[in-house]
Amino acid sequence: MDMMSVSTAAFAPAAASGSDLHSILSSTGPTRAATSTSSLNSLNDYTNYPLIRQGDRTYLRDPESLYPLPCDLPEIHRQTLRSLMLLRVFGGPFCNPYFADRPPQRVLEIACGSGLWSSLSHDYFARRGARNVAFHGIDLVSLAPDLRKKGVNWQFKRHDLRKPRLPFPDDYFDFVFIKDASMCPSSPAQQASGLSEPLRVLKPGGVLEVWDSDSVFRSLLPNPAPARKLASREQEIADATATYTFSPATPFTRVQNKFLQDYNSWAEKAFDRRKLTALPCSTIGLSFNSEVDVLEKVDSRRIAIPLGDLRWERESKDSSGGARKQLTADQMSIRRTALLTVIQMIEGMEPILMEASGKSRDEWDRWWTAMMADVFQKGGLANGECLEVSAWWGQKKA
Repeated sequence: MDMMSVSTAAFAPAAASGSDLHSILSSTGPTRAATSTSSLNSLNDYTNYPLIRQGDRTYLRDPESLYPLPCDLPEIHRQTLRSLMLLRVFGGPFCNPYFADRPPQRVLEIACGSGLWSSLSHDYFARRGARNVAFHGIDLVSLAPDLRKKGVNWQFKRHDLRKPRLPFPDDYFDFVFIKDASMCPSSPAQQASGLSEPLRVLKPGGVLEVWDSDSVFRSLLPNPAPARKLASREQEIADATATYTFSPATPFTRVQNKFLQDYNSWAEKAFDRRKLTALPCSTIGLSFNSEVDVLEKVDSRRIAIPLGDLRWERESKDSSGGARKQLTADQMSIRRTALLTVIQMIEGMEPILMEASGKSRDEWDRWWTAMMADVFQKGGLANGECLEVSAWWGQKKA
């Protein structure tokens, strides 16, 4: 599957939300607040007016919200590409083994964004004969289209995850899924109690699964062994996608690319100021393991996706001593998609990175231009630089 060729079709659910996003934006800026009969209240009404323009991007305007990424259509497109790539390298919309024969009846997607994962999961279950799975999505900003028009049994609720309780009763869902929410202050990556509410609304016997990606980068050392003895299908997926499973024992080193070194230092500084973690692949597993009284059968998959055509891959030999095969178009597409989502993430975090770096606009623009030339034209990502993604899951004890 060529990830780039399917991105337009898969983006359709997200793109359909453009009118919703436009209506939010048109009622968010200072003009609307200034013409209101209670302009001061409007300026402080972050619930009804959650977004603000900064440069040519749109961000959450609540000063107490520490979320560093934009909330606009370019960011939805980035998340769409990331989701498609993750489904490819994980082999489906979830990693846990519990729904192969008995699909869930009621599913919650936390921080659902455009609702793409719910839409793709609906299609996954429908192909297996389960067409009545009920999907619920929650997010701070209403970006998801009405998936009911696509035949999805779908309900959406606006909800601020900083609130102490999710807007659902106890023991309500068979499956709770969270993806790429580590930059939310209340996520499992940020709080020791980050799993308490997802577990409260999960039925006994239900499954909690979390996917996330690190926001800073390392370089994978040459020819790493598989993280553990994998199921044959998992190894087949890793081989087919030219990705590498990893564990805490897998050999990494400091990222080699000088521009990603710069980015890492600025991102870590910016995240520290906001009390966010840039390494959810390490911290979310701790949250799962701390819930031993509630969760059982906890497991995970961790995958490193190289961001380029690695030098040590080209120079290594296959098992028979011959030259290693060239990457296929599909494998290169996965790596290009990973790189594109990384570059788009850096672009989206420009305000906080500029602040952390102390660069002026002209200095930042020069750095950005040099980085783009290095990674796209000069082969600057040939030394093991990779995106690290992980999935964790566990079953709630009966």
